[in-house]
Amino acid sequence: PTLAAWAAGQAWLADAGAVLLAHGCPADADATHIRRAHLRAGFAVHLAHVTALRHGLAARPVGSWQQADLGAALGAAPGRDWVVHALALGTHHADEESST
Repeated sequence: PTLAAWAAGQAWLADAGAVLLAHGCPADADATHIRRAHLRAGFAVHLAHVTALRHGLAARPVGSWQQADLGAALGAAPGRDWVVHALALGTHHADEESST
């Protein structure tokens, strides 16, 4: 439920077999560091997506992260580990995935 709320209410996440979370940097980092961390996280999720599809796993990128403070949710200091990209991995073969 927390992931769905952070991902703009995308309740379908509860049906995923797994969710790979890529996090950015602390909220107080400089603009260059934030940009670099977000781009690297996005690239890592892209590579995971391509790899999953090559292995026949259903996979779908997840966007629209809102106040997704993973570190604080796990008991760490707030504002340090923001979810910025993610990949939902299903339990079905990609060809079995519904297009709706």
